[in-house]
Amino acid sequence: MENNSSKQKKEKLSFNQVLSFVAFIGIGFIAVALILALIFENNASISNAFRTIGEVIAYMISIFLAFFWVRSHPHKAWLICYVIFVVTIVVLYILTVF
Repeated sequence: MENNSSKQKKEKLSFNQVLSFVAFIGIGFIAVALILALIFENNASISNAFRTIGEVIAYMISIFLAFFWVRSHPHKAWLICYVIFVVTIVVLYILTVF
């Protein structure tokens, strides 16, 4: 009887599980980038592409986690600092990539 009820319940993915999986993918891209940089010392464009993807994933995870921390602390100064930090990261990252 227990097996039937447990089979009928669909396991929903929590936000933490999804975030953990995205972090796993991000470190995978960073690891591949480091391996490719070691193998292809003369051709860094391939490893740079993987490194860039890994960095973007890492920045996104940091921004999302910081948002939930700021949301749990209702003081407006935290929100203002968060917005300034995120805008700075996005603008400077775009300027350094392009």
